[in-house]
Amino acid sequence: MFAGYEFWIIAWCFFALGFGGFIKGALGVGTPLLTVPMMAIVLPPQMAIAIMAIPVVVANLWQFSEADRSIAVVKRFWPAFIGVLIGTWIGVKILSIIDEFTLLIVVGLAVIGFAIIQGSSYRFHLSESLVKPAGGIFGLASGVIGGVSSFFGPMLVVYLISIRDLTKNQFVSSISFLYVSAVIPWAITLYLYGILDQKMLLFSVVATLPVTLGLVIGRRIRGSIGEDSFKILIIGILMVSGTSMLWRAFQ
Repeated sequence: MFAGYEFWIIAWCFFALGFGGFIKGALGVGTPLLTVPMMAIVLPPQMAIAIMAIPVVVANLWQFSEADRSIAVVKRFWPAFIGVLIGTWIGVKILSIIDEFTLLIVVGLAVIGFAIIQGSSYRFHLSESLVKPAGGIFGLASGVIGGVSSFFGPMLVVYLISIRDLTKNQFVSSISFLYVSAVIPWAITLYLYGILDQKMLLFSVVATLPVTLGLVIGRRIRGSIGEDSFKILIIGILMVSGTSMLWRAFQ
């Protein structure tokens, strides 16, 4: 199955997949924001994206199914869920006409700027009355951006860390719920467009193994991370996410 690929390439990809799963388990985000750029060092970017199709679906379904207060999450964030679904459909539809380079540059810089603001004393917070309306807006933006670039995470992270009372476990369950609304139609779209062909589908299934292993280990680590440290790490992930978008723009 891996004929034609040198051992060090396979080993690097397995490490990248396991690392992405570990960060996902510990923080609730990080796959494919970290894994795709890492694998794209040794693989074509489109191939790196296609390989993540099955692992991200499995990881997010698993995280959401084991999360606490799943019903409460659905009730609170259903507008964002709908926004992501609609935005993903729009993003895929306009994929052939939009200037992806400009989009990635603008959003990447915006995400980095927001992360810097959230890490300073001037933090942006949403009042409870604005959580649902803002969810629809951020969800729509996330879907459109993800539909044309595969980067669904940054706008959802920006949205969730702006909610004042969200704990780390609530963050993980919420982001997993919202990711599910994005990655399932995204994976189906990759298949329909022929990007996720039979060979890539097989690679993607195998890639689920190291991601799952990393997810299990990261899940155990999460309990030892304090709330303040968790928020700092999430801001760090935002910085990496914005940088990843800029990297993708110049590929």
